[in-house]
Amino acid sequence: MEHLRRLKKVINWLIFKEIAENERALAETLGYTKSSFSQIVTGKVPLSEKFMKRICSLDENINFVWLQSGEGEMFLSNNLNSEDSGVAVPKDVWEIIKQQAESLSARDKQIDELMEMLKEQIQENKKINARREGNASSAVAV
Repeated sequence: MEHLRRLKKVINWLIFKEIAENERALAETLGYTKSSFSQIVTGKVPLSEKFMKRICSLDENINFVWLQSGEGEMFLSNNLNSEDSGVAVPKDVWEIIKQQAESLSARDKQIDELMEMLKEQIQENKKINARREGNASSAVAV
């Protein structure tokens, strides 16, 4: 799941950088349908090296190794104040932004964990209901 979280950060960055307007446009830019792109992002289809290389090619500062394994930092250089970005961010402000990103990442992880718990609870409720229905029909048959 961590690799999907990193992928979502990259996608959000590319949209922020206006490389694409939204995920649908990003999918088209990469040569994927929205459906196949969505299946990769949600983990229904394995994240391939080819896909990771394609998405990293959209911004030369994205660290492929980080996306693939989580090693290192998201960006190859911390100098995101280059002329092509168009925005100069003071170091203290950048630290606050990084803290907020970490906070959001932690929140995303909590939400993912809650979603898993809810899915498990739904499955358990389905099993209980199926057993009840099975007992009710067998009681009528007797």
